[in-house]
Amino acid sequence: MSHSKHVLLTEQVIPRLPRTSLGLDEAYVDQLLSALEDAIDILNGTRQRTFTEISLTNTQEHGNSLRVGTVFSDAGILKIVRTGDVFAAPFSATGTVGSVTISTP
Repeated sequence: MSHSKHVLLTEQVIPRLPRTSLGLDEAYVDQLLSALEDAIDILNGTRQRTFTEISLTNTQEHGNSLRVGTVFSDAGILKIVRTGDVFAAPFSATGTVGSVTISTP
């Protein structure tokens, strides 16, 4: 039996730094250090994640008009749009040139 673990990524709010009056006292410095430590913990916790499974649905089939960092599928291979990548919009065309005559004896 396969167990699936779903991870919900939520936006992390970095705490605001405390404001002070004109004088710096020990209580303010303690509040400031606590807020900075909380912010660092949040940033460290959101920089890297490990997943055992990921599911991507409705991915575009080409990188045209996508933002940098967006994942798309190119012939079944997942790719990520990078800065400087250039993609041509997909297109198709049909046409005819001349004619062919086949004769049988």
